[in-house]
Amino acid sequence: MNEQLIKEFTTKFDLHPAVPEGALHSFAAAELVHEQGMRAFVDTYGPLMKALDDKAVAAYFGGYLSNLALAVQYSVTGFSFVPEFSLANLGIHLIPADGYCRIAFSLHAWKTEQAPEEQQSRETWRNDVFARFYQETAGPLVRCISQVSGLPPGEIWGQMPSKFNYYVESFAAGITDPAVLKRIEADYSYLKDELPAEVFQMPRNPFHVKVRRIESLVDPEQTVQMRNRCCMYYRTEGGRLCYTCPRMKEEERTARREEFRSERAAAGS
Repeated sequence: MNEQLIKEFTTKFDLHPAVPEGALHSFAAAELVHEQGMRAFVDTYGPLMKALDDKAVAAYFGGYLSNLALAVQYSVTGFSFVPEFSLANLGIHLIPADGYCRIAFSLHAWKTEQAPEEQQSRETWRNDVFARFYQETAGPLVRCISQVSGLPPGEIWGQMPSKFNYYVESFAAGITDPAVLKRIEADYSYLKDELPAEVFQMPRNPFHVKVRRIESLVDPEQTVQMRNRCCMYYRTEGGRLCYTCPRMKEEERTARREEFRSERAAAGS
């Protein structure tokens, strides 16, 4: 894998070829699928993100884990290869910056697996890559942090669909090649509509959700996507429900819009 592609993965998905600069704490992903290792991670990350409880830590972890899942989707669709995303090859890092703390990832070795050229063989390969990642890498991490934090697995998986919908739309918007656009749609459709629920050890595929749109906070002529699940920002110090949160009542959302637009109008006058 060349340096330019590695740089692209670093920029888009915070996925690095070594321990990233500024990492305050680093963890081997293989240790975080055991209660003791995940407990250490939660206890370390919680104060850095100013979490009020372990459930907020788990929700944030799920949100950042979607970056790794998107890296899988992007490599399969955009380049027809996939780096090795096994737990043994994965590092997880906490990087404080500007009063908050993000989660970044690294791969110990950038070994890649190429897709077959023949279309049907490629689809079989893609299906296997997705199943392996969610069953053997993401799944054990989600279940362990759920066990440690008490946040149900569905709430953690639920941090991913909204981010995927936004990213896939953005990715497709910059593509003009019909064949690539078709592949983007087909690969994403398989992930959310056909990948078996058993892969996630869930009653249903967590990506198979209905997208709900609401009036934009900024522009009444535009709509934005409502989040699939609460990100638990309100369970951090100084946090509150986000405008796109599914927990927010519609009257509260209306009030938030009016407040925001009034403040913006006053600032511009």
